[in-house]
Amino acid sequence: MVGWRSFGVMAAISVSLLACSAPAAAPTLPPATPTAAATPVPTVDAATMDMQDAFLTNVNDLTSDVETLATAQCADLTTETRANPTEVTEIRGFAATLQRVGGQQPALSNSDDVKSSLSDLTKAMAQLDAALNTCGIKGP
Repeated sequence: MVGWRSFGVMAAISVSLLACSAPAAAPTLPPATPTAAATPVPTVDAATMDMQDAFLTNVNDLTSDVETLATAQCADLTTETRANPTEVTEIRGFAATLQRVGGQQPALSNSDDVKSSLSDLTKAMAQLDAALNTCGIKGP
């Protein structure tokens, strides 16, 4: 019986010690992660959208015309430039004007669509210059 009594005493002492010990530490929480503020999406008013649409129509139409000339056979390109001797000069002038306006007007220069279309026009003009050179057509 002494064994059980010793066990009972030991159990009582253990329970007393556990009850008197310091409480368990509260779990630590990870630091709060700051959340990024929502980035405002710029809105475009109707007048600006109309201006961009009209501008893009001009740029895209000119790019299409330039690509058509640039991919023409030399005989066709020669015939076209002889029939319309100022056409290439006028195209270059109009393209330069569109590039300038598109880069200077905030309503246009901030638009990814305008930037992309002007880049396409620049590539088409380089393609036309290469075609004219390949065909031996000299401009003024």
